[in-house]
Amino acid sequence: MRALSMVLLVTLASGVAFAASPSGTAAEALLVRIGNEGGREVLRDLWEHEPDFERVLAGVESGDATWLSVASALRQFSDAGGSLSLDYAVARALPRAPERVLGLVGHGFALQRICTSPFIEPEAGVAEAYKKQVLVALSGINSPTLVPLARECSARIAAETAGQGTASH
Repeated sequence: MRALSMVLLVTLASGVAFAASPSGTAAEALLVRIGNEGGREVLRDLWEHEPDFERVLAGVESGDATWLSVASALRQFSDAGGSLSLDYAVARALPRAPERVLGLVGHGFALQRICTSPFIEPEAGVAEAYKKQVLVALSGINSPTLVPLARECSARIAAETAGQGTASH
């Protein structure tokens, strides 16, 4: 119990409201915080506390709908490194939740930024495995509104040279 109290105290003292709220997940708590404090402030705070920002990116990469909402809410306030990090996290969610990810196009994310290899100098085989997973995931999309986006996304990813890293941003 004492250890839990210390963790809560440290979390509250740091000003980083990252712990899950009693009524929901960490992603839901961040959405509430963005609504209360503003996305710019929350993103700045996360950026200054790199482990917390990394946890956000990992949540986004999971493809969970609430984490993708967090990404969308933060993306409008990001620039440079923050934007690239969010774009890559959303791109990494593509094999897990292709419909949700493509649903973000036009809502803070551009197709050319998320339909790319989200790796900088990946280990051998990583980019190739990602490419295969994404192409399989995109081929399963049946929604009439998303099929054109899935085709364009597939074409972009298929055209990338294996192991190239990033597309032009």
